[in-house]
Amino acid sequence: MNRQFLECLAASLLASAIALAPFSSAAAPLDAPERAQTAAPTAPAPATDFPARDFLTGSWGGARDGLKKAGVSVGLNYSTETMGNVSGGEKLGGTYADNIALEFRFDLDRLVSVPGTTFLVKMSQRDGDSVSARFIAPSQGGNAFPVQELYGGQTFKLVNVQFTTRLVDDRLDLAYGRLVANDDFLRSDLYCQFLNNSFCGSPKPVFLQNPFTFTAYPLATWGLRAAFDTPSRDWTFQTAVYDGDPEGKRGDPAGESQNLHGTWWGFGSNGVTLAGEVRYHVNRDSDKALPGVYKVGGFYLTGQFQDLGRAGNATAAGDGMVWLLADQMLYRESPGSRRGLSAFGALVFSLTDRANPMSSYFNAGFVYEGLFAGRPRDRTGLAVTTGWFGSEYNVGLAAAGLPTKSYEAVVELNHMFLVGMGIGIQPDVQYIVRPTGTGSIANALAVGAKISIDF
Repeated sequence: MNRQFLECLAASLLASAIALAPFSSAAAPLDAPERAQTAAPTAPAPATDFPARDFLTGSWGGARDGLKKAGVSVGLNYSTETMGNVSGGEKLGGTYADNIALEFRFDLDRLVSVPGTTFLVKMSQRDGDSVSARFIAPSQGGNAFPVQELYGGQTFKLVNVQFTTRLVDDRLDLAYGRLVANDDFLRSDLYCQFLNNSFCGSPKPVFLQNPFTFTAYPLATWGLRAAFDTPSRDWTFQTAVYDGDPEGKRGDPAGESQNLHGTWWGFGSNGVTLAGEVRYHVNRDSDKALPGVYKVGGFYLTGQFQDLGRAGNATAAGDGMVWLLADQMLYRESPGSRRGLSAFGALVFSLTDRANPMSSYFNAGFVYEGLFAGRPRDRTGLAVTTGWFGSEYNVGLAAAGLPTKSYEAVVELNHMFLVGMGIGIQPDVQYIVRPTGTGSIANALAVGAKISIDF
């Protein structure tokens, strides 16, 4: 393994050891009855939306709460993923990738008396390298499901610049401006328990068309999205239209991006993205029954995309995919508790294999919050995913004299230690089956850790 990776991994493990030392089995849990009996009574801490437990810099002596009350919220997060390929693949070694996320949220009702409206600005700075591209499958430019979701767009980007307005007793939600399609569709609160990019942020095949059109963080595009809850709030209907040329490539698969830093705000010339989703909610917002949400949706892209069945930069018009998603809490330890077991699953199907390399996709997983008695906020995750490559894609590969592809699969296991002060430390293991789908690259084992800090 290269020296840079060993240094990064050692730093991650050292940080884990230091941060977790006070929480080892030798010490009583913070909520142990013995501690409650012996501790001296203390005055309750002042109420704040930014407790030291969740934010490294806390409430700034109350100034942060004052800003929010006035209509201004500031968020800053630093995350890094140090991962190494320790077995299989094409080479052994590792890398790190990181992301600095800065956001400002303005309540325009409080600031300038525009009712029910907020203004959001997000920025991202990414650095580092991909272990998938450098070590697991460098001959293929990386495996299909990269093991670090923080890799992609490794530069500064201006991301969301959007307005959101809520009407009709907050049942109608409108978003408009520079939007990220993946913020609105194919989402689950459970996906980003995982580091593999096939889960976080969303099922991977919807992002594989060329030119890239269905946007994901940190790339935004012009758009308008509307979501409507029925009066019972059992059903949500959502639809959106986005500019289909977020990078300004004008439908050219070999074109260069005109939007490297998210500051090119022109309207593109490669059609539009039309998306829709229907959601059915079970026990929505219940603190006793087991909540769940079931979604069916899809998109259609009207532009030009690389024709996978033909050589060169030949294009075909249109691209479409549909999906089925499910999130369901399976077990709650007690009424009102967040502790318990939740499951998720997804199916994604291509309607136009000429533009989509991956014709079908499946994932399923479990997340348990508070699995261990003394650690009520920690989360443990186990998930599996598989993607199957399409016939048109393989026709094109064969015509070019390249190996054809069948499927790639990933199994991931991790545990997020929430250690206080906004710090999360997450050891992670991933097993990649048939990297790139050709069968010529040995199954790979990736091991590492994610560290996340909310300031």
